[in-house]
Amino acid sequence: MNTAGTHTIETERLILRRFTVEDYEDMYTNWTSDPEVTKFLSWPTHPDKEFTRTLLTEWVGYYSEGKTYNWGITLKCDDRVIGNIAVVERDERTKSYELGYCLGRAFWGKEIMPEALEAVIRYLFENEEDLSRVIATHDPRNPKSGRVMQKAGMHYDGCLRAAKRNNTGIHDTAYYSILRSDMVTKEQYAALFNEMHPGYFERDYVKNVPDDEPASEMLLRLQSFDGDIYEKTFPDDVTFGFYDGDIEALKEEVAKVVPHWVNFFGKDARIYCGFVSGKIASFCMIQDFGEHMVDGMKWKIGGPGCVGTVPEYRDRGIGLTMVRNVTQILRDELYDYSYIHYTYETGWYSKLGYTTFLTWTGSGIK
Repeated sequence: MNTAGTHTIETERLILRRFTVEDYEDMYTNWTSDPEVTKFLSWPTHPDKEFTRTLLTEWVGYYSEGKTYNWGITLKCDDRVIGNIAVVERDERTKSYELGYCLGRAFWGKEIMPEALEAVIRYLFENEEDLSRVIATHDPRNPKSGRVMQKAGMHYDGCLRAAKRNNTGIHDTAYYSILRSDMVTKEQYAALFNEMHPGYFERDYVKNVPDDEPASEMLLRLQSFDGDIYEKTFPDDVTFGFYDGDIEALKEEVAKVVPHWVNFFGKDARIYCGFVSGKIASFCMIQDFGEHMVDGMKWKIGGPGCVGTVPEYRDRGIGLTMVRNVTQILRDELYDYSYIHYTYETGWYSKLGYTTFLTWTGSGIK
């Protein structure tokens, strides 16, 4: 396979770039000196800055050969490296690469690693025509790493017992992968959107969406969905389930959130709610968007629609737990993808593994 080499990648919040030797202090401070970061990694915690500098000097030297993929992760607002992502194994026979990554502990829980991983996967497939498969692995005792892989669109392949060694010893290894055939282009996503919403940009309310406030469309591949990705403990008076009560009472609660949604909640709608002491705290419709062909594959798509939480019950995790439950219901009903339409709450939905596949404004798809 021909190697394109390490070139700068830009995402919404990140710059992935080549390391320089001068990065050694930030590298040491942010992750190589931290045993919590290296606990499940195959290389040891660095004893001092000089050790990191020596390693980094070696890495930088490899760039001139043009055959290495090794990025430092930086925030757009700050050029200091906060993590690393690299191709760590190659298999010419199967035309596959294995990726490894790590991130400074101060930056955990900010959705940085999924953003970086997804960008590198796309870069590799776009720049290596022969590449067929990208894999990543993790110790099952470190499930958050697996969730990073899920959020980046990778698929769980299985677990091999006692397959690798890290700083804790020999360990079982969970494998994730993504194939070239799994990658969908922006053009294919745009075609899917237009097929699902014919004449969408002719609607008056859509035309009024300003160019500086793009709305997002999000998808989650349900085969990769992990219901344990978001867990919240509630008191006994918080419950969840399908709504079978008075539809007018439901509409009163919907009107408190988005008044013009009221007309969507008819008697035939499939409605799921969160309740507090029997009162409606959150609500959504479970929608069926039908089956669609994408790159020769049939996708059965459903999703939670008109998702809302009554103001007095917000910031308790009730709404997101409701969406998690609906996502699991769709998976159990053998849908392929769960779809979020017209949202500005991408950070909220991403906690469940949903990713943005396109954005749009009144002037069209971006």
